[in-house]
Amino acid sequence: MNDSTERKRDSETMENNNESRKSVTLNLESYELHDDAKDGVTVVHENRSSSDYSPVKYHWFYSVDVEDKSIWRGFSITDSRALEEAYNSTDLNEDTVVATDGGRYDVNVMKRLRTAVYWTEKSTDVSRCSWFYKGPTDARYVPYSEEVAKKLEEEYHHGMTTGEWHRRLLLPNNELVVMHGPSVMVHFLNSGAADAFSAPPQSTSRPRVVRRGHDESEIEDTEPSSIDHLLLLCHGVGSACDMRFRSVEEVVDDFRATSLQLVQSHYKNSYDNGTVSRVEVLPISWHSTLHSGETGVDRRLAQITLDSMPRLRNFTNDTVLDVLFYTSPVYSQTIINTVCSELNRIYNLFVKRNPNFTGRVSLGGHSLGSVILYDLLCHQTPEPQNGSLPAKKLVNGPTGTSQLSIKYPTLVFRPAAMYALGSPIAMFECIRGVESLGTEFALPTCDNFFNIFHPYDPIAYRIEPLINPRMRDVKPSLIPHHKGRKRMHLELKDTMSRVGADLKQKLIESLRTTWNKWMSQPPTDGQLEKVVEEEMEKEQLCDESKEEFEKQLASSGMSGRLNGGRRVDYVLQEAPLELINEYLFAMRSHVGYWESEDTMLLMLREIYDALGVQPDGTLPQQGMTVQRTKNARDETITIDHPSTSRGGT
Repeated sequence: MNDSTERKRDSETMENNNESRKSVTLNLESYELHDDAKDGVTVVHENRSSSDYSPVKYHWFYSVDVEDKSIWRGFSITDSRALEEAYNSTDLNEDTVVATDGGRYDVNVMKRLRTAVYWTEKSTDVSRCSWFYKGPTDARYVPYSEEVAKKLEEEYHHGMTTGEWHRRLLLPNNELVVMHGPSVMVHFLNSGAADAFSAPPQSTSRPRVVRRGHDESEIEDTEPSSIDHLLLLCHGVGSACDMRFRSVEEVVDDFRATSLQLVQSHYKNSYDNGTVSRVEVLPISWHSTLHSGETGVDRRLAQITLDSMPRLRNFTNDTVLDVLFYTSPVYSQTIINTVCSELNRIYNLFVKRNPNFTGRVSLGGHSLGSVILYDLLCHQTPEPQNGSLPAKKLVNGPTGTSQLSIKYPTLVFRPAAMYALGSPIAMFECIRGVESLGTEFALPTCDNFFNIFHPYDPIAYRIEPLINPRMRDVKPSLIPHHKGRKRMHLELKDTMSRVGADLKQKLIESLRTTWNKWMSQPPTDGQLEKVVEEEMEKEQLCDESKEEFEKQLASSGMSGRLNGGRRVDYVLQEAPLELINEYLFAMRSHVGYWESEDTMLLMLREIYDALGVQPDGTLPQQGMTVQRTKNARDETITIDHPSTSRGGT
């Protein structure tokens, strides 16, 4: 009886264990896992109805090459929606093109190609993306190809409609994607991974995280469609524009992005209410034409270049020699024609693509590019004409090169302003034999001119002393910091200068008091009497000279007509780290204008001041300290408006 009862009890225990193995339930958030012992297949059943499924939202991406690596970037929300609308249109055909990136690129929807509009570059791939993955070391999600994404969506749809999960999808590259549920999906680089509960594959790489759809909050803000101003920037020597050896198109992209950020921060109220939009910045390139096969420059240079130090010699041929080419009668004409042709072509194309544009155009040139634009503007006529201007002997002219005869083409527009960045214009004028431009000198069709430079830039030169020799004793106008104040080390430097001036004044007053006391007694030291008398005379002369100099600065003729009577030379504030060694940061300062927020803000203030729009609030500005190197080395003069234009903020 006892044995029978025990066997019955053991039998019931085994049945309970078997039943337990057949139906083991694990609560994993919103799903339940059921392990069926009969067929050994693991299936995840989600506690949702099939009606929970909704079609995936697509976002369009384009590929770019960054440091020899191809990465994918998302179009703006507006551009992506325009591409999706064109894709779903019944009129879709092989010629369907959508303008993106503020009109700077065109996308062929059927061919999935993105092509630059204003400059020449290799077309890049475009993809309609819906599924993404992210590896352990990836900084952002990477889209799957459209074919893989389609398969993933089919598997996802099957799971949502049937409630069955833990499905695998083997990719063409022998990698494996496992869907544990609607929000738990992994991508194994090794297809040997059996399932979610088996041992991990013998691989050093961790699985990737898979995501359906893209978060639009990770996409950059859309550019305003309206454009307030067009800025055309011409590069200097060489094909590389900065220390990272980026092309002019790449650095101009950063410059444009900086301008939009500054508009949104410094003109926030006007931007939010639609008073201002943005400034379009486009590149002007001439280097590729000069070094193309048509001119034969590179071929001839290769024949005469020594074999030693090939990298240095190639760098010299590609950059430094551009300056010599510009002084050559043949190649100077090629460069001038190329720049003018590009300016007119891009302007006409821009107006055609933006028929509602009513703003003006400004020019900017870096290094040798500023010299090219300057020479071109010097030979324009107030009333634009068709064709080229007559050839001019420029030996004694203000922009001439010795024994050169150049035909200067005509621009089809009148620039509002020219900005010279790190410019050797004054040096070129000097080697051309120009001693003085004179206060009456001005560009025929351009009313405003700004010479912007970093204090440590070895290529930059001042222009104001060529206009008026007395401006040699006046420091260039200090460009305000984009955060609204002087850098701390410059404020400290000015404070120490004022302390030194105060100490000097107190010393003179002490000597005067002592002298007055001694005047009531017979002089006992003739030498001291002479020293005190000379010091008092110098002080009086300095005071008189200071008053006279301030009156002259207040007059409109001091800086000439080149910039409408305003200052021409503008200097950036050096960073504290640059004070360590001026020579160490010399070349970096020459190519740093493309990333300078202070430079861009100066341009924005000039542009929007002409439109009657002022920055938000009143940023604290420091007065410009003007030192005189003649007769009063330690005296200072403070000018009330050191800012960029029209005495602005």
